[in-house]
Amino acid sequence: MAGFSVRAEQIDLPRGAYHKAPRTCVTWNDRTVLGFSQNDHRAYLFPVCTPAGLPVTTETPTDHPHHNSVWIGADHVTALLPFAENLYEEATYSFYINETFQGRAPGRIISRSIQHAEPAANHLQLVQTIDWIGPVEWGAADGRVIAEETRTVDICPAEDGHTIDLHSQLAPTQWDLRIGPTRHAYFGVRVIEPLRPGSGGSVVDSEGRTGTSAIRGQTGHWIHLTGEALADHHAGLVICRDAATASQPWSLHDWGTVDVNPLGQQAHLLEAGETLACRLRLIAHDGTLTPEQAEQRCREFLDG
Repeated sequence: MAGFSVRAEQIDLPRGAYHKAPRTCVTWNDRTVLGFSQNDHRAYLFPVCTPAGLPVTTETPTDHPHHNSVWIGADHVTALLPFAENLYEEATYSFYINETFQGRAPGRIISRSIQHAEPAANHLQLVQTIDWIGPVEWGAADGRVIAEETRTVDICPAEDGHTIDLHSQLAPTQWDLRIGPTRHAYFGVRVIEPLRPGSGGSVVDSEGRTGTSAIRGQTGHWIHLTGEALADHHAGLVICRDAATASQPWSLHDWGTVDVNPLGQQAHLLEAGETLACRLRLIAHDGTLTPEQAEQRCREFLDG
C-alpha cells in the first residue's frame, strides 16, 4: 500500500522467546525509511535507510557499542540536589557510555511514548516523550528521572533522498541541571563501513574541504559521507547542523562517527522552566548528490 505505515516491529520468534526491547518501523511505499529503537541505555534511530531501502548507519559497532546509529546523549550531566538553604550536592552521571566512565555512573534514556501524525502529503511527524533516568543509588531505588526530553522527528521521503529532521528539547524535572562541557554530546551519527572515511568512503564539507583531517576542528553547516554501499551501488548521508551549532568545530573520525555538539566548549545550566533545544537534519540518498544539491537542502534547514 502506498504512503506511510508506522508499526511495531514483528518478528516470528520461537516459543519461549520474547522481544527484549521494542522497535517501531516507518515505511513509505512499502520500503523502510526509519526505525525508532530502544535498548537498555538509550532511544535511537535505526535503521536509517535510503529510498532503495539500504541502511546507511550501523547499530552497535563492536569498537564502540554505545554508538547506536543516530542517537542523543551527553556525558557530564550533573543534577544539583539541594540539602540546605543555598547548598546542594552534585550528582554527576554519564548519559553517553554504557558503563561507568571516568567515575560517572551510566544513566538511561528511555522512550515512554511515541505518537505520529501526517501534517501534509509526504510528511510524517513522530513525537517521543523520553525520560533521562539516573542509575540506581541510595535513596533512588529506580534511579532519579532528572530530565524529560521531547524528541520530534519529521520525515519527508523522496526518490532523490529522504530528509529526516530531529528536534530535541530537554527540560529538567525536579532539580537544576548542568550539562558539559563535554566532548561526548549531543547528536551522534555512526555510518556503515563503506561510508567510513577510513574504509574507502569519502567525506566533504560545506566549504569544499575533503577528508577527516581537513574537516575536523573546522566550522561549517554540513558534511557529506559517501561510498559504494553495495557492489555498483553508491549511497550517502548528509549531516546538516542548525545555526546554533554551525559555528562549533566539527568532530568526526575515520571510523565513521560524527558528533554535532553544542556542549563541547562550555557548560549549559538548565534551571526549572528552561529547555535545551538542539536540531539536526539528515539526508539519506542513493547514487550521487552534488554539493549544490546538498547546499540547497541544508540551507533550507539552516535558515528555517
